[in-house]
Amino acid sequence: MIRKNPLLPALLLVAVATALAAGFAAFGPGTEVAGTTNAQEIALVHIDSFTEKRDTSTRDPGDLGIPSSVRRYDLAVYDTQAIRDRLLRGEPLTVYIAGQPYAADLQESLHDPESRSAGRRSFSGTLDGGGEALLTVSDSVFLALFRIGGVEYYVESTGQHDTVFPERILHYVYSSADVVPEGPPAMLSGCFLTLYNISNGELEDSGYPANRTEADFRSAGHEIVPLTDADLADLPTVNETLHSGGLEVPLSEDEAVRIAKSYRGKIVEYRGSYYLIDFIVS
Repeated sequence: MIRKNPLLPALLLVAVATALAAGFAAFGPGTEVAGTTNAQEIALVHIDSFTEKRDTSTRDPGDLGIPSSVRRYDLAVYDTQAIRDRLLRGEPLTVYIAGQPYAADLQESLHDPESRSAGRRSFSGTLDGGGEALLTVSDSVFLALFRIGGVEYYVESTGQHDTVFPERILHYVYSSADVVPEGPPAMLSGCFLTLYNISNGELEDSGYPANRTEADFRSAGHEIVPLTDADLADLPTVNETLHSGGLEVPLSEDEAVRIAKSYRGKIVEYRGSYYLIDFIVS
């Protein structure tokens, strides 16, 4: 069942139609997705001009791996390479969520060279107006979580190729408001904690000597964030990993959002030791 987006004010409709229609090319490798001019033709999560919505009535949700708890969703195809290239160039990215445009301020995670060498790039940041965003983009798959005003919007891969452009992967898009209370919502696929103890020398090969002090980090331009036991009460996976070890431990969506908001890209100090706390999505 296609989610019907509410009609936008006439002035915004004109602005969106103009922005989306101007100069769009055919949807092929290395090109932008053909633009849409009607708010109902825009997917629940629409990334600039790199998105094309698909008809849900022709596909069975069970065949696409969509959980039965998701009552309403959109199907969409994304030009993932174009999205990734734009982010890597540091160019502005506009995300339309439920028809409303948001400017995204995103930074890349640089602490997983293996994923980066495989072409998977992870980004986190904010949306203007106070929203949060987590994205992972590869050659063919786009995984995302956007949080606005207490509502989460998800982009998940079906793992199946689009029938119009077989080189593209079909994605399903939904919000937390479209999940039945009895059923658990699908989570951002494959989210795993990465935690490195700099003080123990775990990142010496990456240019973080074990004997670095707070003054050394600050002089190098790093932001130091203290981590307390009270903070760890809201970070159960981080807490367990800090005390018992582990690598790429499965991480809940809620904890990933907390990490992205407060610790990602910063030097974390806990009981006199320094850490890098991050996560990957695969």
